[in-house]
Amino acid sequence: MLLKFWDYISSIGLKEKYDKELTRRITLANQFSCVALIIFLLSGINNLILGDIFSFFIIEGFVVVCLIGLYFNRLHYHLFATIFLFCFISLAIFYFDSYSGMLSGTYLYYFPLILAIAFLFDFKKDKKTMLFHFSLIITLMASNAFTHYNLFKSNFITDDKRYQMFIFNLLFSAGAVGFFIYLTVKNNLSTSHLYQQRIAERELAEKTIKQTIAEKDILLTELHHRVKNNLAVIAGLFSLKLDSVKNEEAKEVLLESRNRVRSMALIHNRLYKNSNFANVNFDLYINELISEIKLSYPAYANTIAVNTHISNITLNVNTAIPCGLILNELLTNCYKHAFKEKPNGSIYISFSQEEDKIKLIVKDNGIGLRPEYETSESLGITVIQSLCEQLEGKYEFTVEEGTCFKLVFDLNVKLN
Repeated sequence: MLLKFWDYISSIGLKEKYDKELTRRITLANQFSCVALIIFLLSGINNLILGDIFSFFIIEGFVVVCLIGLYFNRLHYHLFATIFLFCFISLAIFYFDSYSGMLSGTYLYYFPLILAIAFLFDFKKDKKTMLFHFSLIITLMASNAFTHYNLFKSNFITDDKRYQMFIFNLLFSAGAVGFFIYLTVKNNLSTSHLYQQRIAERELAEKTIKQTIAEKDILLTELHHRVKNNLAVIAGLFSLKLDSVKNEEAKEVLLESRNRVRSMALIHNRLYKNSNFANVNFDLYINELISEIKLSYPAYANTIAVNTHISNITLNVNTAIPCGLILNELLTNCYKHAFKEKPNGSIYISFSQEEDKIKLIVKDNGIGLRPEYETSESLGITVIQSLCEQLEGKYEFTVEEGTCFKLVFDLNVKLN
């Protein structure tokens, strides 16, 4: 019954939306009001037993003040309720300290009051409020000391009664101090338990996340593996068809289509081999792509030299695929058209990064593009133009002692 009543008093004015710190402050303010109310009530009864009727009514008046403080908390005027309560309790201690004299030990109640102020307020946030209360307490104590406790001195109280009051005040002030120390320890234990619970929850969440990431990595590995295999099957079908087709033009179309599929398969193969499933080490990819295209044109394998200047650059998969297809088209065009009238040739490939820009250069010393290449119906040129637009890059073809293609695009381009 008492615990339910205590819980009810502690929760006056609380709302579910309040954060932990505000809830703690309101709860402590309610508990302090309840403790002060009990002390005032018992002090009044003690004074009544001693025969001091006048102080009995005044002390019980402060019981009403504590009830008003609880009522303000219920109305959600929490800061005002706390300041109101502390001010009136300070004045009550000041009055009865002067009324009953220093020997009564009434000043001992300042200690639990100071503890309550320290517990209820955050010095960083409520510095001015705390300094106000501490200054008020020091001023009231100094006033009684400088006036030798004569402002409200009672001639009714004898030294024997002051001794009895001192014992009573010592016990109750010590009990109040112990109570607030208990609340602090309890609050710290509760906070510690909460932190441990949060740490346990966080560790469990991290474990779950790691497990989910591991499962995702396995799924992505399997996905890239399957895509690579499916593309390899498609490329294999093109190869089978190449062996049975007699028409040279059809063979060229099938060969180019196979190379495009292989260029994409190489990307997924790179992703499958990497621990990072979102990015491709593009310098390794370029070397693999060059080897694949050389195998597709064995007649030129020993007559065309490929020189490279490739920086160690990582591209995300959405950028790597169109960039790889562009390079595939350029190299295919070089092998098919650039050296028809030359026994030997060279291709230069540069892939570099300047700040957040990527620059791709493919240059050959072949016969050069035809002037009407932009208006031609070449599928390779159309694919290159479309992919450059997809990368939001700026590109150009120049013809001077061969063909030079330059492409510049943003490393962090966001593709739809």
